[in-house]
Amino acid sequence: MMGRPGRRPGHRRLAWGAGGLFIAFVLYLCLETAAGLFPDVLKSVVGESPRRVTVACVLALILAGAALYIRHLRARLADSSDRAEADAGQLQRGRKALIHQVHRTWTNGLQFRLTEAVRLEVGLQDFPSAVHDPWGSGELTIEAGTPLPTDTALRTMFEQHDQQLLVLGAPGAGKTVHLLELTSALIEEARADAEAPVPVFLLLTNWRGGPLDDWLISELHHRYRTSAGVTRTLLAQGKICFILDGLDEVDLERQEECVSRINAFISADGYPQCAIAVSCRLIDYQLLSQRLTVNGAVTVQPLPVSVVHGILREAGARVRGLRAAAAADPDLAELLTTPLMLGVAVLAYSGVDEHAVRSAGTLEERRGLVYDAFLTRMVTRDRTLRGDHKPPRFSVDQVEGRLLLMAREMRKYQVTVLYPSDPLRVMLQASPEVLEQVHSGSRLLLTTVKVQIVYLKLISSTSPSRLLYKATLRLAQYTSLFPYLRKDFVRFACERALLRRSGDGVAFIHKTFQDHLSQRADSMTPQQRGALYRQAITS
Repeated sequence: MMGRPGRRPGHRRLAWGAGGLFIAFVLYLCLETAAGLFPDVLKSVVGESPRRVTVACVLALILAGAALYIRHLRARLADSSDRAEADAGQLQRGRKALIHQVHRTWTNGLQFRLTEAVRLEVGLQDFPSAVHDPWGSGELTIEAGTPLPTDTALRTMFEQHDQQLLVLGAPGAGKTVHLLELTSALIEEARADAEAPVPVFLLLTNWRGGPLDDWLISELHHRYRTSAGVTRTLLAQGKICFILDGLDEVDLERQEECVSRINAFISADGYPQCAIAVSCRLIDYQLLSQRLTVNGAVTVQPLPVSVVHGILREAGARVRGLRAAAAADPDLAELLTTPLMLGVAVLAYSGVDEHAVRSAGTLEERRGLVYDAFLTRMVTRDRTLRGDHKPPRFSVDQVEGRLLLMAREMRKYQVTVLYPSDPLRVMLQASPEVLEQVHSGSRLLLTTVKVQIVYLKLISSTSPSRLLYKATLRLAQYTSLFPYLRKDFVRFACERALLRRSGDGVAFIHKTFQDHLSQRADSMTPQQRGALYRQAITS
């Protein structure tokens, strides 16, 4: 930026030098006047009385000091203006980078969705009783709200409730998909309007306690490489909208605290009416003893059974067996009233006859059977339309074994997102209590893990990345965390829609899928799991 006239260093030195000489001369006159020895040239002007000289000198000092102080303030204001312009430029660059990172991570061609297999629209319902009412009784009640028109978007409800919204629903109802679509819409607005808030999609499963604002600043730094200064400035200006997915996936013993932290955050003086959207399973939210203090709530409605039958009829001959089984089995039809399970079932039972679809057992057992059929179909299905004429890189047994081990280990560490190339992040996500419980039978291993984590933290700030990489490999060797999750397998599982990208990590297509596989792994004997592990690391 070009300098302004009068602000060059030479002009500043000249002005201050002239001002200094003038003040020195005035002080000399004051001293001379006080001693009664002021120069004769002044006597011809003011006479023999020094009073006028004293008053004139004092006024001159005041005027000179005021002039120099004003010039100093102007210089300071000019410097502050330059710094403000520089800070504004840095803030603008940080804002654009954040928009790009969120878009690249979450909304760049919204990830594969199982609902695309059946092309359906789910409805929303207003749920005012789900949020705190300061004029109400204070008791937690979940009463049925008002059904909304079928074409009502979550974006509309978000604006209607002044950009503070709780999204509830059953497992697989589509809460995350709705939040991602909201994020996508807000990103487009943030790109078009520099004053619009930037949506930031975060997983609450990574929250491990403490003030929410500290966690948000840390997450933006680690997930999106946004500096703490830029985050605090955007927060103070109300230019960030937080999309927090999965309140129900927070550790059970911390869910109440998480609700309190969110309430404290949105009511803090520094973040007045911060834009925020939070999702949670309805059944888990009902178990909480307190409510969120956001402005409103909606629930994602299940599909009516009649709609399920209509969708299966429209799907044609490929799901003839599933359609007949659902028509004869009300429990199966009820299981398919969420977009997730309907999409999974359509893919799992495409081209399968009715007898292969029918099953017995509890709802969870039948959900597990659908997931097992889905896993087999996604590994073996014909992909020639995609130009892939080669047989699958991994067999069904290989994929199933690795996913079983992966689901069990993730449940042990209480995480829903895995970073295969960085086992340290799994350990850092896990709480100290979980680490103690997981490694309670092997104190030496736990001590080794803790030493490795401390070592990695130390060298990450002082040593080249090569040393950090070697230390990470040593950590993986000591802890035996997911050594079978090679890049080619992760890529294969994502292509087959068994895993999905979640930021810079991977997760199962849904938490219910992960829970089903972890329960299957837990039901095995140690010898069976050991055989799976040996097969996974050698194949």
